[in-house]
Parts: sequence; C-alpha cells; structure tokens
Amino acid sequence: MSAGASSEHLSEVLRLCTALAYRALDARVVGRSMPAEQAVALAKTARLLQDYGVEWPPLLAQVLHELAGKVGLLASAPEREQSGDDDLQGLTLFLAGFSKKDRA
Repeated sequence: MSAGASSEHLSEVLRLCTALAYRALDARVVGRSMPAEQAVALAKTARLLQDYGVEWPPLLAQVLHELAGKVGLLASAPEREQSGDDDLQGLTLFLAGFSKKDRA
C-alpha cells in the first residue's frame, strides 16, 4: 500500500469512527444503550489509530472515556457474568487499561 493510499484510508477511518461515535453519543442522549458491536468497533478503531500514531477524534475519546467508566464499574461488581465473547472480553481489557492510564 502506498503512503498516499494509507493516508486516504486513515482519513476514511477517522470519518467513519467519528460518525459511529456521534451515533453512540446520540443514543446515550435519548436514553438508548450503545450496541456491543459498536463499542467493539470503536475500541478496535482506537487501537488501529493508536498503532498508526493518529490522534483520536474528540468524539471517539469522549465515548471511550464513558465506556471506560462503565467498565470500571462493571469490573468491581462481585457477580460479573462472563459472556464468552472474545470481542467483548477484549473490549473490557482494552478499556480497563485505558481507564487505568487516565487515572495515573
């Protein structure tokens, strides 16, 4: 992949993740929860952007902060149910690390 194509692809990733983060915030405002698949997609996008050294869009950072807060509450619950879904477990681990990094 050429450098120009990489830049174009990353621009499209930024556009799409911003749109998805906006949908997640919009859902929260009207009292709906974000589907787990969207949370996983945003976490994977954040990791991709981090791997390429691209700054996260503000909406993505806001959504991840909110998810990290929720994961922190869930992780401290004594009767936490394990789902068996690798993506959701990976999301939990990713966001837990993100949350701990912010507290330091």
